[in-house]
Amino acid sequence: MTLYERLEDNLNDKDELTRTLLEFDYMLKLLHNNGFCIYDFDPKKIILENGKLTFNSFRNVLNDIGISQNSKEINIYQLSKIGLMSYNNIITDGKMNQEHFDFIRNNLEQFNQNGFIPEDIYEYYEEIFRRLSITYLNDYLNKKKEELSINQNTIVKKKVLATEVGRALAKEDNENAFVNILFIPSMIALGYIIGLIIYVFVIK
Repeated sequence: MTLYERLEDNLNDKDELTRTLLEFDYMLKLLHNNGFCIYDFDPKKIILENGKLTFNSFRNVLNDIGISQNSKEINIYQLSKIGLMSYNNIITDGKMNQEHFDFIRNNLEQFNQNGFIPEDIYEYYEEIFRRLSITYLNDYLNKKKEELSINQNTIVKKKVLATEVGRALAKEDNENAFVNILFIPSMIALGYIIGLIIYVFVIK
């Protein structure tokens, strides 16, 4: 089974299509980290093994990445093009020249007129083509999840303090601190008074 066939099978199932693109993105980063780039993004030349993308799936389309970091960027653009077109029910290769890039950049919203692209992934394509912020899809989504988790924790803490229980706890903490501040001088004064009484009434 080729990647082309898998994409074709999933055109009407956007969840499965997303999983396929995330799997491809994961493999792309793995290939790059091992010193390879994809020189031919023809989905018909990428062969699945047991229904999955593996290192061997790309054996017919790999080159050494060499010293050019630009190869990584081009690969990310090429995979993004395949994703955009697949969400729009068109399976194409990932050929990317300046004309292709400019067209996508200037018409990006047209690719999501029907709302087929998940919101987070569309925002990723905006990062890639509009803001020229090059990153892998999985990395982008993981970072966004982390930021969302941090923001949610901050909101929860603020909500706790805004509730009656939260205010009560905060008030109790303040009152305890106030009591602690008064407690030590009070004990010293009390000790002095007791000592004075003992001296006056017992010793003297």
